[in-house]
Amino acid sequence: MYFGVAVDLFSDRVMIGTGSTIDLSLGLVLALGQTPADIPEGFATIATFKAQNIARSTRILLSLSFAVPIFLGATLGYWAVRGSSEVVKFGLLAFTAGILLTIVIEEIVPEAHRGKEAELAALALVSGFALFGFITVYL
Repeated sequence: MYFGVAVDLFSDRVMIGTGSTIDLSLGLVLALGQTPADIPEGFATIATFKAQNIARSTRILLSLSFAVPIFLGATLGYWAVRGSSEVVKFGLLAFTAGILLTIVIEEIVPEAHRGKEAELAALALVSGFALFGFITVYL
């Protein structure tokens, strides 16, 4: 669980750092789109750790250690491609977005169609994508 969340946070921040090298407002839009998604992920991670009877102090340390992949991802995304061509920057953004989209399609969409709230879950998923698109166009 920890490794999966760390990889997700790292890839999100690589995308934000890379977007910031193209245009600061693009980096801001990417950050605004990713941050709300990380809040429920954090709650779910802590709840999973708690359900596995991991000590409170260890849970806090694990939560604080998530700052490392966040910082490394944003730093790498910014400094590694800062002087690169636009093709490299947009290619890295497309690759990262493709990985995240693959995860959504393979994991979240099938999960959203299970249970009694399937229609509501699908609506929430589509609404989230629409909101992100709206924020992108608006800013």
